[in-house]
Amino acid sequence: MEWEILGLFMLASAVAGRAAFSAFALGCGAFTLAFVAGSIPFARRFLLRRTERAAAPQPPITIIKPLKGDDLELHENLASFARQDYPCFQILFCLANPDDPALAAVTRLKKEFPEADIEVVVSKNRIGYNPKVNNMANAYPFAKYDLLMMSDSDIRVEPGFLKRMAAPFEDSSVGLVTSFYQASGARGLWGCMEALSINAHFLPQAAFSAAFGMRFAMGAAMMVRRQAFEATGAFANLADHLADDFWLGESVREAGWRLEAAEGCVDSVPGITSGMGHFKHLVRWARTIRLCQPAGFYASLIQHGFSLTTLRLLVHGPDLAGLVVLGGIWAAKAAAASSLSAGLGNRQPARALWLLPLSEWFSFAAWLGACASNTVLWRGELFVVQSQGYLKPVEAKPAFGRPSPASL
Repeated sequence: MEWEILGLFMLASAVAGRAAFSAFALGCGAFTLAFVAGSIPFARRFLLRRTERAAAPQPPITIIKPLKGDDLELHENLASFARQDYPCFQILFCLANPDDPALAAVTRLKKEFPEADIEVVVSKNRIGYNPKVNNMANAYPFAKYDLLMMSDSDIRVEPGFLKRMAAPFEDSSVGLVTSFYQASGARGLWGCMEALSINAHFLPQAAFSAAFGMRFAMGAAMMVRRQAFEATGAFANLADHLADDFWLGESVREAGWRLEAAEGCVDSVPGITSGMGHFKHLVRWARTIRLCQPAGFYASLIQHGFSLTTLRLLVHGPDLAGLVVLGGIWAAKAAAASSLSAGLGNRQPARALWLLPLSEWFSFAAWLGACASNTVLWRGELFVVQSQGYLKPVEAKPAFGRPSPASL
């Protein structure tokens, strides 16, 4: 379906007229170049900032970690949370199936860190259609503390991570703190492509936006004050949303609390091993953005200047202006990724920057694919995604019961 849409797009450009399409594509290319180049200092200033703080309180924290499957380097990802330089924290690992291979990594972790406060909650109880939220909801009754950390299983952190996340809560108006993330440890062609989609595309743009006020949350790492969380309806409020992180951030703001971003970044370890897996992930990501923020999604077409300028060259032939814009965007995005990576620990391999044109074309094809349908296949189940990322199964399902979890 995505290639049919691309064909229709090119046909529309021909109907609209060579001059009109050429001007539009070149204008988008110039905008993309100017935006990327202009975003670098703002993104660097925001992501690499260091705030001088007095000795801030370090309240106890409960980390809720949903697991499913044996992710790439899962043990090391989980161990990084157990190694935190923080006085008091609890880790709740939650799974739906006692045969899940992730359980072996948790069992090993408990042996390596016998002094850590670690519990494992295994339950198939569901309160909604989002499997990750179901897992966390089952663990929630075992949470001891009033600062709740939610983080995906592919995330790896440094020992001072909890200190950075907890510091903004010194301000009583802050309800949620989130962390930006960068891809690290990419392997193979498609792992590098996945890393570029984060480090060269998402991270500079999102950090630039956040520099003018934090208005969104990211599921890589979110810490929420229990009072604010309960005010939003807790996990019941998230249970039927695809983008639970987006909806939690929106709900916390609507409840009258502020959102803040922690200093620095956490690491995401890409587990993508195929071109189709990478493309499907991009499409699901783009479709989620379209359904949660439709105006922003469609406006983002002008940020696909590299691909639009490429189409212009294919339709109308190469010219100096188009080639200069393409080269400029490539150089600017490479500079943005390299500059941020240097400040954040050199996680982006320089050799992968040669893949930026391919990454741009994949991103644009995924943008087109996101327009084609409102359905997503998630964990083997087909859903229609409605406004604000609300999930509705294609096939009718029975009503859910309330969770009654058991801790191991």
